[in-house]
Amino acid sequence: MPRYEVTVQGRGIALPMETSVAIGFFKLVQLRSTDPRAAEVRAIERVRADWESSAHALRNRGGASALTIASIGLLSWWHRLLGAPQGYIFFSDNDELQAASRHRFDRP
Repeated sequence: MPRYEVTVQGRGIALPMETSVAIGFFKLVQLRSTDPRAAEVRAIERVRADWESSAHALRNRGGASALTIASIGLLSWWHRLLGAPQGYIFFSDNDELQAASRHRFDRP
């Protein structure tokens, strides 16, 4: 079964960060799936469940995150060995990307 890497984008949040407010995020998901469409659906389900149970969601002052697919691709054999990065990459309205370590920002 093919293995895909899906970049899921979330928008519509208002998450206070150290120097700004994040309005969205990216999260990479790696998974096995029969086809790209099924991979997209499963990736969105996985990110939604992860987001809703995270401390980030508790700190969110905006609305529910609207999730979309930013990109999808087949993983090469060597990318499979590396694994997917963990956590979220947040961005603010001035387009500054802010890498969020899971451990650093999950504290309430």
